[in-house]
Amino acid sequence: MEKLLITEAEASRLLSVPTQTLRNDRMFSRGCAYVKILKDGKSRGSIRYKMTDIMEYIEKNTIKLEG
Repeated sequence: MEKLLITEAEASRLLSVPTQTLRNDRMFSRGCAYVKILKDGKSRGSIRYKMTDIMEYIEKNTIKLEG
C-alpha cells in the first residue's frame, strides 16, 4: 500500500527542491498544500505532505507546450 502522508524530506526529493524551499513556501503561504500534525496543547508539530497534494501540485504547475 502506498503511503498517504510523506515527510518533508521525501516531498523535497519528489519535487527536486531543497527542504528549505518547502519551509519558505509554507512561511509565505505558497507552494504545495501540507498537513501539520499537532500534539495536544502544542503549537508546533510535524509537517507531512499528502501524496495526492504533491501530484496535484505537479500537475497544476506543469507547462504544456503547444505544437
